[in-house]
Amino acid sequence: MAISLDPVTYAHAPSITVSTGITLAHALVDACPKNAPANVKKAAVYLKSIADLARTDLADRNRALGTFPDEDSRALDNEADRCWGGFRLGIQGRAMLRQDLYPKARLAAELDAKLFAQGTEFLKAEYASQSSSMAVLLQMIDDDKLEKDINAVVGPDFLTAIRDVQPRYEAMVKERLRRDTASGQNLTERVRTIQNAIVNYASKVVGSVEHDDPATAEAARVALLPIVNHREAAAAAQRPAPVAVAEPIVDPKKVEPS
Repeated sequence: MAISLDPVTYAHAPSITVSTGITLAHALVDACPKNAPANVKKAAVYLKSIADLARTDLADRNRALGTFPDEDSRALDNEADRCWGGFRLGIQGRAMLRQDLYPKARLAAELDAKLFAQGTEFLKAEYASQSSSMAVLLQMIDDDKLEKDINAVVGPDFLTAIRDVQPRYEAMVKERLRRDTASGQNLTERVRTIQNAIVNYASKVVGSVEHDDPATAEAARVALLPIVNHREAAAAAQRPAPVAVAEPIVDPKKVEPS
């Protein structure tokens, strides 16, 4: 009996990430029949080379992530929030005093109105936006020569801390933007390349099937089994987990005698 292999099953690229694509590609290469035709073996060699390049890119990306891990970003963001938040609280606290008795109270109110007319909502913005807002405020302080008044109202520590955190914050933002655009785009291209290489390899395997030779169909099915298993695993992961229905708890003291 003639056995056929449906080529439609393998004509479309499987949905992958870089990591799953590398794993799938290597599984396909490992499953390539030893006696496969030359064009199939050539496609397998190409597929392996693409997977190896993607693995190198992934390693480079992970190495770059280690340059400024998310935990450090959050810690730095928290430090900046505390510097600016504490700075404004100090100004507001001084401004609450009676201006007729404490001249610096009026100065504090003027500083608050000038620097924080829009409040401190910028501290809740995403990193790049917050970095720009803090830089604008610092420039305003310098351009309007407010440092002397600020030090008179809240002391020099707040502004010193703010000037210390700003360049580190900007460096963090630049690093995140660099790695997200450069390495992220590169990995996206790698995903497409792996998908194309998988389809190319699968088409060569399907093309090796002889209509009157069941053994070739079985060999192709086994060779491409990693694609089928990958798709089934991905589909299973997307299905919602069954909801367990708890058995009713019966209180023996409330059971009526029969």
